[in-house]
Amino acid sequence: MILNGRQTFASLFIGLCLLAMPVVALAEGYCGDGGLDPATEECDDHNFINRDGCSAYCKLEDMTPPTVASVSIPNGTTGVKTTTNSLSVVFSEPIDSSSLNTLNNVLLLHNAVPMDITISLGTDKKTLAIQIAKDLFPESSHALRINNVKDLAGNRMAEESITVFNTGTYIDHTAPNVVVDPPGGTYGFAQNVTLTPYLDDYTGSEDFIDPTAKIYYTVDGSLPTEQSTLYTVAIPIRANATLKFFAVDAVKNRTQVRSIPYSFACLEIPNAKRISPYPTCNTLECEYGFVMRGSACVVSLEAASADDYVTNAVTAPLFPSSTPVTITSKPSIFISPAHKGLIPRPIVFKETKRGTILQFERDTKITDNLGKAFSGYILPPVNLYSKDYPINFGYTFRSIFEFKSGDGAALTFNPPYHITIPYSDVFNPEEGVTVFTYNPKTETYTPLGKNLYTVDLAKQQVTLTSPKTGQFFIAQSGQNFNRAIFKDITNHWAKNYIEALYRKGIVNGRDEGIFAPDLPMTRAEFIKVALKAAGAEVPNPDSIKRAPFRDSPLDAWFTPYLSKAKELGLIKGFSDNSFKPGKLINRAEAIKILIAAFGFDLAPAKGEVAATSAKNFKDLLSGQWYFESIDFALRNKLVNGPLGKNGVPLKTFGPDKPITRAEMSKLTMKTIELKEALAKK
Repeated sequence: MILNGRQTFASLFIGLCLLAMPVVALAEGYCGDGGLDPATEECDDHNFINRDGCSAYCKLEDMTPPTVASVSIPNGTTGVKTTTNSLSVVFSEPIDSSSLNTLNNVLLLHNAVPMDITISLGTDKKTLAIQIAKDLFPESSHALRINNVKDLAGNRMAEESITVFNTGTYIDHTAPNVVVDPPGGTYGFAQNVTLTPYLDDYTGSEDFIDPTAKIYYTVDGSLPTEQSTLYTVAIPIRANATLKFFAVDAVKNRTQVRSIPYSFACLEIPNAKRISPYPTCNTLECEYGFVMRGSACVVSLEAASADDYVTNAVTAPLFPSSTPVTITSKPSIFISPAHKGLIPRPIVFKETKRGTILQFERDTKITDNLGKAFSGYILPPVNLYSKDYPINFGYTFRSIFEFKSGDGAALTFNPPYHITIPYSDVFNPEEGVTVFTYNPKTETYTPLGKNLYTVDLAKQQVTLTSPKTGQFFIAQSGQNFNRAIFKDITNHWAKNYIEALYRKGIVNGRDEGIFAPDLPMTRAEFIKVALKAAGAEVPNPDSIKRAPFRDSPLDAWFTPYLSKAKELGLIKGFSDNSFKPGKLINRAEAIKILIAAFGFDLAPAKGEVAATSAKNFKDLLSGQWYFESIDFALRNKLVNGPLGKNGVPLKTFGPDKPITRAEMSKLTMKTIELKEALAKK
């Protein structure tokens, strides 16, 4: 082939260039030149994802941290509804769901206290749904804080996202909670039923009664409407009926219709054989050995004298049988030597005056205090009188009786005997029953095991089981001493303090039967307790014309208490004239306010040497505003220092830690006791 001059020159130039190129480049290639297999070619820059090539095969690695792109309630929003129950957050890119939790990186706060929320991440991995368990607080600030969330590449948020918004006035969407007293059931006499509407489920205090609620009811079985009878006073129910009602509050929140059935039947009358139908319930015929006097069955004049139990005794059966023998008109049972301490047949022994019933099972073995077979006389239970006994420990005794042998010797029965004791109409069916045994030598009472006695409200009687003779006391608290006031403090260390405050009318609990001892208290709640404990007279809400603080509305339940506390100099509030009533109160604040309310002299008494004082704790600094008050509380054992898991006292007191309701109860009750003790000196 023959080339022309121009072609020859171009070909020669290209050839020379090729000879001048580095041989290594052709042999090894470089990142992104396509000279190597994309499956093995590696990127030469650490910002690129490995093994994808630098040009067509290279991809820039994700090193950008995620951010919050938007929140459903923008930052600075005001007038948010208190009923808002959800929020949504959109991130700038998909995020790692395992980096989300409500313990420390997704928080909805009110007054720096986390609210109860749940979270879920959408399928796009970018949208976070937040569900709010309870209503938002009215007319106050809330903050949504999100931090430390990671994207799918592991990049963590560089800055915390904080969204602050303010709520408007409270929106009530909770229907009233109506408490019925007495509850439905079967009764032996007419009932006056009260219906009390509460704002919500917090039914333990009058503070939560809804005065605006209206209750409409029927007792004829028909469904109530707003044209039915409006409840204003207790509803008398005299015969079998079903009470139906519903409640509606001022903003038209309405309950479902509730049906409460009431039925009536005659109670068993002691010693009566036949009784007329309800509602007359008159005695028509008495049992054998009793005669009718008025409407009561009393012992017949022909019955044996209880004083002559030897002459008129009945001898216990000697021959075995499973059929019980009933004794109704004899003053005692004679166990002969031939019995060798054994009753071979069941015995039902009815006392002739009050109708008490003493029962022995078949083959009951009776021994004396030396373990020998007993022979002698067994008397029916006899009444005793309360004036002869030191019974001043908070109980009302409904029946006191003694079961003993004729000569007073202590006896043991195997199997145990059973005694049924009728009680009078003064017995309070709303109170529990406790049965005590009494030791006259030591003047001490011992509760009988609850599995050893039963209470029959319909028959108005108590049946107990015991293996020994003795003195028995059927007791009721009279002032709620025996009733389980709060079901969540049964085994709590502060149980006695809590119940003592309840009986003094200082605390009421959070809900029906609930005290919540381990929950913290707010500043407003503690002020109320402190003033009530100190006996301060709190002004009537209607007499308050000016709010003591800017965040204390005139119609708020706590305003009278804050007003009185401010007047007494117990509180001052913050520099912006707020008090923050919903903020948790710490130990130091609580101790100082309570001691100031009681007006104690904080100076140590002359010669006083305290085992514990504020100097024992490294976080209680001399000269601080709380030091003298906490020192006084420690010296007078109103509080103790915290204990570690092994029971060893800690070196720190924790003055800034929130005080719990249990700790408040102990502190308050101890303070009351100290005041009473000082008053006696």
